[in-house]
Amino acid sequence: MRVVLVSPDTAVAAALRDLGVEVVYLAEADPAALVRTALQEDAAAVAAPGALAAITRLLADNGATDIAVVGVDSITTWVRQHGR
Repeated sequence: MRVVLVSPDTAVAAALRDLGVEVVYLAEADPAALVRTALQEDAAAVAAPGALAAITRLLADNGATDIAVVGVDSITTWVRQHGR
């Protein structure tokens, strides 16, 4: 499973890696840059600290409704629930 993560906290990236997730880590990115990266990387999910509605809308505009949009604080739980 590949997740695009936007977070200044590298501990989240480490926790995801410990779960066997391939992490594409962005220290910061606007919603459009995050969506471009998710599309390029064929991500299963994107995790961001905010702008979730804008990210969801941009993904839908690009036909990528299969990519989950999850808050950074919930991404490890989401991964555990949705497999690796």
